[in-house]
Amino acid sequence: MTLAVGISIVFALALAVVGYLLWRAYRRLDALNAEISQLAHDLEHANEELAGVLAEVSGSRIIVEVINPMTLARARSRWGAALVGVAPRMIRRRVYEIVAREMKQQLASQGVEAHLDIFHPTGS
Repeated sequence: MTLAVGISIVFALALAVVGYLLWRAYRRLDALNAEISQLAHDLEHANEELAGVLAEVSGSRIIVEVINPMTLARARSRWGAALVGVAPRMIRRRVYEIVAREMKQQLASQGVEAHLDIFHPTGS
């Protein structure tokens, strides 16, 4: 009988610990969701600010956004295909570097003098 009571107490304690850990994980998930929402809002605001700054800068600009960097990495490199799931930021940066280099070469072959900058938002 005492063994059954002891097992019941241990089970109740284990259940309480699991409940507490789930509650903490849920709170952390809520905090992360709130942070993601704030970051999305900040990114939208930063895009608006960038558009405003670019409008104020004299001269014209061409902005190129690579929509499918991961697809390009998979198609052009077997290492890229292997690393897409492991290091997406590194792959994205590398794709942009390659695209910029190729664009500069193409423009130079056409006689166009151009300066290409790559803008990486914080964290990407």
